[in-house]
Amino acid sequence: MTVSPSRARDANFGRITDEGIERLRARIGVEVPKEPLLHVFNEHATTDTIRHFANGYGDDNPLYTDPEYASATRWGGMIAPPTFLTTTGVSAAPPLSEEQRERGGGALAGVHAFWSGNAIGWFRPVVPGDRLVERRFLHSFDIKQSAFTGGRSVVERHRSAFADASERVVAHWDRIMVRAERESSRKTGRYTAIERPRWTAEQVDEVERALDAEAVRGAEPRWAEDVRPGDELGPYLRGPLTLSDIIAWYQGSGRWELHPYRLARRNRRRHPGFFTRNAFGAHEPVMRCHWDDAYAQETGNPYAYDFGQLRTAWCVHLITDWMGDDGWLWALENRLRRFNYIGDLTTVRGHVTATQVVDGRHVAEIEIHCTNQRGEDTAPGRVLVLLPSRADGPARLPGPEEPMPWSAVDSGGAAAEAEGSA
Repeated sequence: MTVSPSRARDANFGRITDEGIERLRARIGVEVPKEPLLHVFNEHATTDTIRHFANGYGDDNPLYTDPEYASATRWGGMIAPPTFLTTTGVSAAPPLSEEQRERGGGALAGVHAFWSGNAIGWFRPVVPGDRLVERRFLHSFDIKQSAFTGGRSVVERHRSAFADASERVVAHWDRIMVRAERESSRKTGRYTAIERPRWTAEQVDEVERALDAEAVRGAEPRWAEDVRPGDELGPYLRGPLTLSDIIAWYQGSGRWELHPYRLARRNRRRHPGFFTRNAFGAHEPVMRCHWDDAYAQETGNPYAYDFGQLRTAWCVHLITDWMGDDGWLWALENRLRRFNYIGDLTTVRGHVTATQVVDGRHVAEIEIHCTNQRGEDTAPGRVLVLLPSRADGPARLPGPEEPMPWSAVDSGGAAAEAEGSA
């Protein structure tokens, strides 16, 4: 593992210790600066970067890919898919002080992090020309007993606010991460009995037919008056997941860990815990758990697995196709409860659980699920969608200060703790 000399001698590297937890506590509320060259994939939103991101998860919605088509919509031009935010956001934070670095330095160094959920609110569209500022920090964390590792895990909540050049808030995004010891995860062997599926030509043809049946609502309004609890969305079939799918996601979304040569060396100096030596001794980022079966097994998994944000993009894709150009995705909460391995087939479904009118806005609440071929729901969640009304007109965008009108019952299971995720 490529670490500084002091860490190389640290027997606690990669372990969850009381000292590491206290160092993590010192990071709460401290805004994290981002280095533009390495940490921001898209400093500016453009027609190309927006289209590339949409293509990265298989979305051909012309609202996100065709400027001429989009110019005739209520938005007057292309807008970005909701989860495009993960690729952007320059920093407004000053460099950390020496005291901050000392107090929080090395917190849980080498402890693997799994993206395990999201809580997002969207308030205005991202359009070509936008340069967003992201302010992010560790909001809180909890210490849990993990079924995945058999020991302690740390569930972190990282909070971001995205704003445009006029300082208007575009979105709030809470990312939930589970920190788990690789060695402990490997020893439990919880998922080692999972076998990679083999798909017949007939089964793959069935997936092809399902893809042909998908439809973008587009310019035809999804009127609020026509939506009822129980209405179904999907199914959308995603998979069988391939390494090519992982590459396509990287092409559209980018990752700060994946830089070669000088830039990789610069990254290793800044973030040594994100890199280990591969089978032939060269440095590689820990992100290779998404394409390298052997390394994924070091994290306690039998095979390489997808990205939590890719699965979240699939769920959003289902919603945006359904709601049409005039709808607005207001909020999403989900949990990534199981790993989605290369070879797995995911069925993405949704159904309307409630409709209501709040301050003149017509809101549909939708439960979403991602079910694999083993019958496991790997990503339960729920969303709020604003729809146009024949009586009340276009969907009016919400403000960041407005409470989100979730129903009393958490139908999507989004508040449940994730056991392990990607």
